[in-house]
Amino acid sequence: MQQFLQQLWNGLAIGSVYALVAVGYTLVFGVLKFINFAHGSVLTVGAYIALYSVLRNWLPFPLAFGLSMSLSGVFSYLTEMYAYRPLREKGAPKLNLLITSIGVSLLVENSIVVFVSPDFHPFPRVLPSAPITMAGMRIPPVDLLLVAVGLVLMCSLSYFVNRTLAGLTIKAVALDRDAAALMGINTSKTISLTFFLAGIMASAAGVLIGMRFSVNPYLGGFFGLKSFAAAVVGGIGSVPGAYLGGYLIGMLETFGAAYISSNYKDAIAFVLLVFVLLYKPSGLLGKGTQEKV
Repeated sequence: MQQFLQQLWNGLAIGSVYALVAVGYTLVFGVLKFINFAHGSVLTVGAYIALYSVLRNWLPFPLAFGLSMSLSGVFSYLTEMYAYRPLREKGAPKLNLLITSIGVSLLVENSIVVFVSPDFHPFPRVLPSAPITMAGMRIPPVDLLLVAVGLVLMCSLSYFVNRTLAGLTIKAVALDRDAAALMGINTSKTISLTFFLAGIMASAAGVLIGMRFSVNPYLGGFFGLKSFAAAVVGGIGSVPGAYLGGYLIGMLETFGAAYISSNYKDAIAFVLLVFVLLYKPSGLLGKGTQEKV
């Protein structure tokens, strides 16, 4: 029973990371109907901003965390403005946007390798290293922070999207961009706001992952792909679905590593993705759509 509870907590911790990144994929897909594969690079940028802010003693960790989320949100916003918006305004096919997002991801990853370092960097110790014993579980303080920050950000995003005017405009644009524009909504600003929010969520996940493991140029590619699988499993375009998919994959990974084999841990997310696409292509909480031709 103790091992079960320990793995349950581990799944909750890593699932929080997947959920935070997955909701960014879902938000962008909702308003633009394309997969932003550069989203993982925002995660990497956020981790490096926090790492060097703390490593060089520029800022205490809480301020470095806030700065990382803010600057990563701006980076995501600028990516939309200068990489995607010109293509949208020219009426480019979605495939062009998809290829551009892959190019942005590769550009960021290789720029970090060339201009920063290709090495893996352990995050400076900002929390006690001794685990906390709770209900027979040994919980590292970083995991407590990870779960707490994840829950706070998810609840805050849900409130923002469902209870504020700006959030409701995002839902309107996601539902029908042309109709939203006819009703007076500035769709370009709404899309930019969506990218900014997605960047904040990804950055928080990047900092927390860096604290739990290490910071490296390939951080966003590895966790970004798993989080994309989580978004699709939960139902791409559904915010609750992104949360569900993230936690589900996190749980299955940790239980699979504990009770089957750690060799298959990284494959579990994609095996689940294949099953969902075969038997429920819209995802667990996604809704199927019909197109008139």
